[in-house]
Amino acid sequence: MGTWIKETDNAIYLMQGGYYLSKISKYPSKNNPEEKILNIRGIQSWFTRDDAPRGMTVSPGGEEPLPLPPPPPKSSVRRISDEGVFLIKSFEGLRLKAYQDAVGIWTIGYGTTQGVTPGMEITQTQAEQLLRRDVNKFEQAVQEALQVSINDNQFSALVSFTYNVGSGAFRSSTLLRLLNQNDIQGAADQFPRWNRAGGRILAGLTRRRDAERALFLGQDFRRFL
Repeated sequence: MGTWIKETDNAIYLMQGGYYLSKISKYPSKNNPEEKILNIRGIQSWFTRDDAPRGMTVSPGGEEPLPLPPPPPKSSVRRISDEGVFLIKSFEGLRLKAYQDAVGIWTIGYGTTQGVTPGMEITQTQAEQLLRRDVNKFEQAVQEALQVSINDNQFSALVSFTYNVGSGAFRSSTLLRLLNQNDIQGAADQFPRWNRAGGRILAGLTRRRDAERALFLGQDFRRFL
């Protein structure tokens, strides 16, 4: 697959298959605020590739491309269910322009925080791609932390939980410790404890934890949406 160069208002990119492989940002000129400067030294390595770019597109005012996604996880990685994805989408909501969440973290799409900057905008298709990328990461994190066998509902609830609280918090949680001791009910009862952000109890987090607990126990989680 060949490569090409794409220029936007903020950067130039080495592109392949609709994603960028490398990025060089522009920065404001000190002498002329209406101009931007680009360090072209970094471009040299692009032309030493076997598939060196032979063309260029210029997109003034266009969308910034997304980085090349990581390779898909090995087939042995377990997948979240459609119900689990629906739960995540329902509570995260879809925002196509970057915003600050309840604790001030810049967020976009379905709760994506990695690489988000003020003023960033994406399409719904890009939001779906970011969601899948993030879910892949948390599926693997949950699977690696488990020491017991669980069913699909339990796994999906844990992926939603970890998507929200982060892999580190999940790995150090009492919920995981009890689950790895085969205390299913004890683990389920830990979900409601995770309903705070910035030290405050949030109604949305309370409902989300109730929904995840219900899915974990094989109950109707949709009544909490």
